[in-house]
Amino acid sequence: MDFFAEQDSARKKTRWLLLLFLLCVMGVVIAIGLLTLLISTIVNGDNSGFLLASDAGTMLAELPWALMGTAGALSGALILLASGFKGMQLRGGGGVVARDLGGRLIEPSSTDTDERKLLNVVEEMAISSGVPVPQVYVLDNEEGINAFAAGTEPGNAAIGVTRGCLVRLSRAELQGVIAHEFSHILNGDMKLNMRLIGWVFGLVVISILGRGLLESLRFVRVGGGNRRDNNGAGAILIAILALGFGLLIIGGIGTFFARLLQAAVSRQREFLADASAVQFTREPAGIAGALKKIGGQGSGIESAKAAEASHCFFADGGMFAFGFATHPPLSLRIKKIQKDWDGKFTRSSLPPIAGQRQRPRVPTPKLAPTMGLAVNEIPPGLASLSSSDRVHIERGQAIYKGLDESWQVAVQRRDEAQAVIFGLLLAQDEGLLAGEVTYLQEAAGDDAATLSLHWHQQLSELHSARKIALVDLAIPTLRNLSRPEYERFAKITRHLMASDGRVDLFEYMLQRLVDHHLESHFGHRGFARIAYTQIAQVAEEARLLYSAFARMNEEPAQAFASADREGQAAGGLLDEDAISLTRINAALEKLEQSSPLLKRAILNGCARAVASDGDLTSREIELLRAMGDSIGCAIPPFVSELALSNDSVG
Repeated sequence: MDFFAEQDSARKKTRWLLLLFLLCVMGVVIAIGLLTLLISTIVNGDNSGFLLASDAGTMLAELPWALMGTAGALSGALILLASGFKGMQLRGGGGVVARDLGGRLIEPSSTDTDERKLLNVVEEMAISSGVPVPQVYVLDNEEGINAFAAGTEPGNAAIGVTRGCLVRLSRAELQGVIAHEFSHILNGDMKLNMRLIGWVFGLVVISILGRGLLESLRFVRVGGGNRRDNNGAGAILIAILALGFGLLIIGGIGTFFARLLQAAVSRQREFLADASAVQFTREPAGIAGALKKIGGQGSGIESAKAAEASHCFFADGGMFAFGFATHPPLSLRIKKIQKDWDGKFTRSSLPPIAGQRQRPRVPTPKLAPTMGLAVNEIPPGLASLSSSDRVHIERGQAIYKGLDESWQVAVQRRDEAQAVIFGLLLAQDEGLLAGEVTYLQEAAGDDAATLSLHWHQQLSELHSARKIALVDLAIPTLRNLSRPEYERFAKITRHLMASDGRVDLFEYMLQRLVDHHLESHFGHRGFARIAYTQIAQVAEEARLLYSAFARMNEEPAQAFASADREGQAAGGLLDEDAISLTRINAALEKLEQSSPLLKRAILNGCARAVASDGDLTSREIELLRAMGDSIGCAIPPFVSELALSNDSVG
């Protein structure tokens, strides 16, 4: 599976779902118009001229069109406003969905055995797939075995698991579930599902309003006054009761359409995510075991908000869906993974209390010898680097295992996580380094400057794949900064990049991907708009990026020609003076608004530029990964065990 192609497919599917949503709105509007007609007929009785009309034309002319139109327009506006309101809420990312479902954020520094196991699995999967570590939530009050991924983009993604999932699954089974959810993050389903939550809320809001009116009647008492007052209060109560029941019934229509819309998210995407999870983990028994335990234990979600997000879950949440299932049958999913399954589900039990005391051990990974860095080992086209068969959980475990335990602990602390990023961005040149340390002392204090310098010395020779892994691990901690702290942090990182006036692409891409992922959390950027789909629309940006990557080569002209082999970046190789961080940043900002397939084409060209000399170093491939990550295209690590053991920047 090619994640770029799947993201583009999800993007196109969004258009059809939007059309279906608008048709659903029209259905509810028409239903409300007909209800208005019925009420008008009852109220007017024999005076309803349209009922006494002798022909259809006269009957149509006598209909209360103005009243029906007003009621329909108001209901349509209510649905669209509710959808827009929910969409604005969801701009905050997956954490909004997790908290709505009753989720509790697990802090990166948690020492609880089960939570630590979950965090380790998520961290390894994030490193393996090339995305920042998402926020992790546990739904403490949910005993069913289930999970979900939510967010508008990887930078504000959240993964949630139920308490039942956390304590009833083995590590391998939990790993299969998490790998399934990461597939939804990588192939664009997560963003599509978030849009769908907003639309579903709009369709069911009328039912919610009707239920609220009916429940409010419990607190109303009539009596104690004169008969005239009581008659007036009774009439008001009857009117509210009729309105509440009417809205509840019509809301049922909206709920029906909402379930239809959720079911329109192809169940084939679940099969795709299951298959990807098997590819990621290389352990079919893991995800199959989780599905079998769901068959024996159940996956029901008790939260009142579960219906809105039923299409996001790993398995059916147990919500009544009017026959429109959002997930394939468990037996069918298991059969596709294990052809010889005997058809028996597994009854799960809670683990022994004493067993909770032992910290789970992560097996030492054995990497296949086919993960080299030489260019002739890379399949044609960068698309292979973003395909599901390139995501190896063993590779993520190897990178994670190679990070000193003190480093892993450091990125869980707010002050040290910031210092680690500062240290990675400090200049190698001694003269420039002194000026940057002085700036840090003024902007963040002496202790921060000393700590940053310490991490600079510790990490300067670290393999670039591990540098990116440390950045990914630091992201959850940095999300916990206050807004003033984040603004200071962002200002410092940008200054460190611009202070020396030189173009160091790797350090720049590191800074940009940190900025990108944190801005999506603090800035609530919401759903990215696709503005460019053709290479001609970004020809100047392609020329700039091809030139920047080509000038890393000893033969830049040849490298540029290799990058632009189809001649679409008109104008040829740019001079070094024309390549600046400001221009590169503007180019990447524009490229971020491009379609996934267009991003792939540009990344492909950059890859050809750096590989034109016949050798693709670790630093070059990690630079491509950082660039892809900074524009919303995750590329998994592509390193060998040998390269990691050398721990050089390449």
